[in-house]
Amino acid sequence: MHEKIENVTNGNNAPTTIEQTEKRYYESEEKLLQDAEIRRNLSYWKNAGTETLKNVTINELFIQCVEKYGDRQAICVHRGSRLTYKQVLPQVDEFAAGLLAIGLKKGDMVGIWAQNSLEWYITSLAIMKAGLVTVNLNPLYEGPEIKSALIQSHVKALIIGDTWLGRSYYDMLNKIAPEISNHNVGDQINTKELPLVKILIVMSHNFHRGTYRWCDIFTLSTPHYRQKLQQIQKDISIHDICNIQFTSGTTGHSKGAALTHNNLVNNAYFIGKRMLLIDKHHKICLQVPFFHTFGTVLGIFVAANYGATLVLPSPKFSPTKSLEAVIEEKCTVLYGTPTMYIDLITIVNKMAITDPAVFSKLSSLEVAVTAGAICPPELFRKMKKIFNFKRIYSGYGMTEVSPIAFFSSPTDSEYLVTSTIGNVLDHSEVKVIDDNGRIVPFGTPGEVCFKGYNVMKGYYNDPQANEKAFLEEGWIRSGDRFVLLDNGYGQVVGRIKDTIIRGGENIEPSEIENVIITHPQVSNVQVYAVSDERLGEVVAASIMRNENSSLTEAEVRAFCEGKFASYKIPKYIVFVEDFPRTASGKIQKFRLRENLERELGLKSH
Repeated sequence: MHEKIENVTNGNNAPTTIEQTEKRYYESEEKLLQDAEIRRNLSYWKNAGTETLKNVTINELFIQCVEKYGDRQAICVHRGSRLTYKQVLPQVDEFAAGLLAIGLKKGDMVGIWAQNSLEWYITSLAIMKAGLVTVNLNPLYEGPEIKSALIQSHVKALIIGDTWLGRSYYDMLNKIAPEISNHNVGDQINTKELPLVKILIVMSHNFHRGTYRWCDIFTLSTPHYRQKLQQIQKDISIHDICNIQFTSGTTGHSKGAALTHNNLVNNAYFIGKRMLLIDKHHKICLQVPFFHTFGTVLGIFVAANYGATLVLPSPKFSPTKSLEAVIEEKCTVLYGTPTMYIDLITIVNKMAITDPAVFSKLSSLEVAVTAGAICPPELFRKMKKIFNFKRIYSGYGMTEVSPIAFFSSPTDSEYLVTSTIGNVLDHSEVKVIDDNGRIVPFGTPGEVCFKGYNVMKGYYNDPQANEKAFLEEGWIRSGDRFVLLDNGYGQVVGRIKDTIIRGGENIEPSEIENVIITHPQVSNVQVYAVSDERLGEVVAASIMRNENSSLTEAEVRAFCEGKFASYKIPKYIVFVEDFPRTASGKIQKFRLRENLERELGLKSH
C-alpha cells in the first residue's frame, strides 16, 4: 500500500484523490512494461564479447606472431617459394625502410596492382609497417578503371605486377600515361593523366623506364632508414587508416573504404576465434584474391593472429589447382565464395569417375569458410557430403565493416548453418530498420545497419557516399534486406536494390533461387528483375546447367509450380555458361539485367 498522498493536483490544479493518483501510477507502470517488452522484441543486438579488443597495430600483431609461431610457415606458394614467419619479418623490415628511402612519408597512399603472390604479401605488410596506406587494386581492372581508382584514392606510389593473363601491367599504364616511358629507371614520374602518381615499382627483374624494380627497393634500406622506420612505429596509432579497400562493384560504382589497424586486427582475431584456429597449426588454402577483404583480413590477418599458414594454390582461381594444393600441402582449411565451391564440387565429381580415392586424398580438410556472397542451403549440404568438413562457417558483412559482422559458431546445428549467416560477431552492434529509420520487430525484414569497432572511418575522398551511408551515432547502412532473429542470428533476404517490384508486389530473388538450385540439373542460378512496359518489372533467371544437361525453360517453370506463387515464376529464363563476376568471384546481377534487356530490346525503368 502506498503512503498517503496529499496536496496532489491534476492538470487544472484541481485536487485529485488518492484513488485517481494510484490509477495513473499503475497505468504508467503498465505502459513502461509494455514499452520495455516492445524494446525487447525489436531487431537490435549487441554482442559485448567476453574479452577486450586487441590494442595493437598490424606491425605489433606480426611481431607477436613471430615471437609465438616464428618457425611455422607463414606463406607457401604451391609448388613454389615458402617462408616462415621468422623469414618474413626481416624482408618486411627491409622493404618498408626502402619505401621510406624513395621519399614516401607517413600517410601516403601506396597502391598494389597485382595478382596473388608472395611479393604481394610482403609488400602489403611493409607498406603498413612504414605508416603508409595500402590501396588494394583489382588486378583485372582495365585502363579506365585503374585510372579512376588511382585518382580517387590519391595514390602516390604504385606497385604493379609484371605480366598476367597475357597482359602487361606496365604497358597498360603506359597507354594511360605515355610520359612514363620518357623517364629514366628510378625517376619520379610526372604525367598529365595520373598527376598524383610519382613512383612506380614493378614486381619484375626486368628494367622498365620510369620505374624501380621490386627487388631494388630492398637494397635502398640503410641504417638511417631502418632507424627512421623504428621511430615511425611510435607515431602509428591503431586508429590510423592503413588500408583502402574498394567495394566489389556488384551494383555498379566502386567506393574506397578506409580501414584502420584496429578494424583489421580485431575483426581477424574474432573470426579466427570462432573458427577455433587456436586449437592447432592450420594450413589455409586461400582461393580468394589478396586485394579483396576476404583475402586480406580472413587470409593474412587471421593467419597472423593464430600462426596459421597461407597456401596460395594459384594466382587466379583454378578449382583443379586448388584441389592439388589441398592434397599436396595437406590443407586443413578451405576459403572460397559459393561460386568457387560449386566449381570445386564439379571437378571432384569428375575426378571421382576415374579416381574414387580422391575423397580420401582430401581428408586433411576440416574447416570450410564461405563468404563474399550468400551460400544457398543446398550448396552447404553438397559441400558437407563431398568434402566431409567437420565445420562449415558462413560469414556475412561488407567491405565497410572490415568485412565481417555475422559469423557462424563452432557448435551451430546444421539447421543454423544452412538457414542463417551466423550470429553477431564480438563487440558489434546491429539493428534492422524500416524505410523511415525505425527499428522493426524481430523476424521482420528491413535494412540491416552496423555499429562498432569494425565500421570503417569512411569512404575515402567521397563525401557524398559518406552522407548516404552513415546514420547518426556511428551507424552505417548496408543496403541489404535482412531478418534478425531473437537469438542474434541473421538471414539475408537480398539486396534492397535487387528486390523485384512486379506490379506493386515485392519479390525477393533469393526465395526463387533457393528453389531452382535444388533441381538436380541446375549448377547455379541468379534471379533478377528486367523491365516490363505494363508491370514495371518482371522476374528473370539466368541458369547454369550441369554438364550434359538438356534442361529446358518449360521444365524449369514446371519445377517451380506449387513451390511459390505463380507471379514469382520467371518470365524469362536464360541458360548460360557463366555469369559476369568481379575478380573476387561475386556475381554482378546488374550486368545480367543489362545484357538481357539489351538482347530483348527493353528499356530500363
